[in-house]
Amino acid sequence: MNEIAAIKLAQEGNKEALKTLFEENKKKIFSLAYQYVKNAEDAEDILQETFVKVYRSLHRFNIQDGMSFSPWLYRIGINCSIDYLRRNKIKKEKNSGVNNLDNISCNNKTSDPEESRGQKEIREKISQSLNKLSGQQRMVFILRHYQELNTKEIAEYLNCTEGSVKKQLFRAVSSLKEHLKGLILEKSYEM
Repeated sequence: MNEIAAIKLAQEGNKEALKTLFEENKKKIFSLAYQYVKNAEDAEDILQETFVKVYRSLHRFNIQDGMSFSPWLYRIGINCSIDYLRRNKIKKEKNSGVNNLDNISCNNKTSDPEESRGQKEIREKISQSLNKLSGQQRMVFILRHYQELNTKEIAEYLNCTEGSVKKQLFRAVSSLKEHLKGLILEKSYEM
């Protein structure tokens, strides 16, 4: 079943179509939430909240307007992540633990405990540095580098201009470079 057909059926109350939309998108939304809250249980809560909101507002989603489902869904997921943090007042210190930043570690796994510990320390420092960013900067950075979205997609998902995304991304990277100075060799960054 293609996405448009699933959306139309879900709008008509078909539970299987809604389940299909959930199954096809749950990993993306969970990953987005996890990168934002750094806790699997909280990310699971956000995933559930996102799809409850999708279910409740799916009737307002209009395929004929040319709106894509993915940006609409991401916007709900982003808002749920931000709202969750506000509601639960999760302290930045809680998020400073090691998270799943294995994506940025080297692809070759090492058996050298010293090197492994060094990679763990780098992941911890990056996690702590990400938590020092503003909410908007962190979200833009996560969407760009963990979700691998381009600037245009991020602008669409956040309902802002590409220029705003570039500015927030530049500020996020500059701030991260400052926090990580001396830890990682300086390399030129390309947006």
